[in-house]
Amino acid sequence: MRLLRCATVCERVFLAVINNVLQRFRYRYAMMNGNGPLLLGCLAAVTLTFVLICATGSSRWNSTQQYDLVKSEITSEQFYAALKAQKCPVITCPTEVPIVQNGNTSESSNQTIVIRKTMADGPATKIEPLSPDVRCTSKSLLEQAYDRLYIGCNFGATGGIGNQIWRFASIYGIGRYTGREPFFESKNTDQMNNLLEIAVVFPMMHEVLQIKSPPEEFMKKYHFANDCCKFDDPKKLLGLKDKYVKVAGDYMQSYKFFHPYRDEIRRIFECGLPVKLSVENFAKNVFLNDNSFKLCAHIRRGDFIGDIMLESKEDFTVPALKYALDDLKSKGHHNVSMLFIGNDHPFVANLPIKNHGFHQIYMPESRSRGEDMCLGINHCDAMVMTASGSTFGWWIAYLMKPGAPIYYNSQITDNADFTKDVHDFDIFPPDWTMLTVKDGVAVKETQWWHQRRGQPPDLPSADLVEWV
Repeated sequence: MRLLRCATVCERVFLAVINNVLQRFRYRYAMMNGNGPLLLGCLAAVTLTFVLICATGSSRWNSTQQYDLVKSEITSEQFYAALKAQKCPVITCPTEVPIVQNGNTSESSNQTIVIRKTMADGPATKIEPLSPDVRCTSKSLLEQAYDRLYIGCNFGATGGIGNQIWRFASIYGIGRYTGREPFFESKNTDQMNNLLEIAVVFPMMHEVLQIKSPPEEFMKKYHFANDCCKFDDPKKLLGLKDKYVKVAGDYMQSYKFFHPYRDEIRRIFECGLPVKLSVENFAKNVFLNDNSFKLCAHIRRGDFIGDIMLESKEDFTVPALKYALDDLKSKGHHNVSMLFIGNDHPFVANLPIKNHGFHQIYMPESRSRGEDMCLGINHCDAMVMTASGSTFGWWIAYLMKPGAPIYYNSQITDNADFTKDVHDFDIFPPDWTMLTVKDGVAVKETQWWHQRRGQPPDLPSADLVEWV
């Protein structure tokens, strides 16, 4: 009946044609030819296939129409409120029953356990008594799912591993402040593919991050952190009742979003065991018995050449390394070795730093980006960011052991007028050392970009505007 109901005028015409063919040729030719039964079978198969396709297509179309109708009549609040049980309460603890021993029921309260039937007519499974501290205090998975609130962000481009973990760290910090869990939308296929790498390099991020596909109409969206590198105040997101909140911000590259939870961030971005073991073995082969203090420099050229971001250049790298070495020696580190992280070996090999006074200079071959990052995080004692616009280098520096000296270039982009320059005070922690090169000598910069130009800082507004 369903097949007949779903047939359109076109389908009925097709069926009529098939029927006419069968009537005309069934007796005249089919029975006279040995291939008659085969011909009839083929025609029947074609007819059935066509009708099934029509039925499926019609069903799909009807579902879409019905979904559109639902979307127009139901609000997001109604949609998620309906998930919570209205009449029957959710059972939060197993039911306690007396122990059955040899057919007798024990009334002793200290022998009370939970008994769960494994089969309708089978024996009961006995479970140890619940602790008084645990009994009837935990919520069921259903209640937990209903209570959860989520925070997500926009995706313009997935970017490299540095951009990915910065995006997550920021919505994690905002979520911690507002009582929400961070989520990425599953429709971001590039990010979903990159999670395969994240799961190995930073497995705890993979565990904490939620992957969701909420209907677009049921997410509450706001203009927040629209500028890639400008801090926005998460206080504006407090008190929102919507289950899913999505902000227009994409890269969200301000450490202020998550710095209050730095210990948690460091735990989330602990390198996975396979990567950590690989890096440790690599470091042993590189350093051998060298226990000196390791000053590292991250080199970023390649894609930065010709890009708006200022690449690593000799005129900054050489004096910056000299400044860092002298500063470390003044702090009591007299045996300092140099380790370069990056994949432009010709550039590194031509740097005139042999007379700087390093104990050793290491220029190992670059490995996977996860291994290079974990090498820096776990084996560098100090860091020089020779290309301050590199999120990869930034995260190595941020995840190094607390108190590690960090030095970076005050000029972030080619013309020093991009948003990363303007909002340098939102990107770099104040305890990092900002350097400016003057007449070939690196000096400590004491003013932010806006201060050097006599301008007020560009601060976030107090308004929260819906993103339509």
